Amino acid sequence: MSTLQCDIVTPVEKLFTSEAYMVVVPGVEGEMGFLEGHAPLVSGLADGMVRVLSDASTVANRYCMQGGYVQVTGEKVIVLADRAVAVEDIDKAAVPEQLEEAQSRLAAAAEDDPTRTVLEADVRWYELLQRSVA
Repeated sequence: MSTLQCDIVTPVEKLFTSEAYMVVVPGVEGEMGFLEGHAPLVSGLADGMVRVLSDASTVANRYCMQGGYVQVTGEKVIVLADRAVAVEDIDKAAVPEQLEEAQSRLAAAAEDDPTRTVLEADVRWYELLQRSVA
C-alpha cells in the first residue's frame, strides 16, 4: 500500500506528522481527498474536519480545524490551519460553556468594535467543536 506524509500545523505547534494512506480536508468548495501521487496543489480550506486514513476504510486521526491552507505534493500533504485540535483532545464538558461565553462576548460587542471579527471566529470555532463531539 502506498502512503504519503501528512503534517498538520498551526501557528503555535506541529500537531501531527505521520504516514497516511489518504488525507481528507474541508476545501472551500467541498471536501478534497489526497492519495500518494496527487498532483501538486495549494488551496484554501474551510472550517471543518481533517481526516487521516491509515488504509482505505480506517480513519486513524481526526482534527477539527479553522481556516488555513493545504499544500499537496505527490508525497506530502501539509495542512496549515489557523486553529486545530485533535477530536479526542476536545473537552466535551467545557465546550458548551465556552460557546456560551463567546456568544455573550459577541453580543456585548458594538457593531463597529474592531474585535468583532475575532469574536465571530471564536463563536464559529466553538460551534465546530460542539458538532464534532456531539
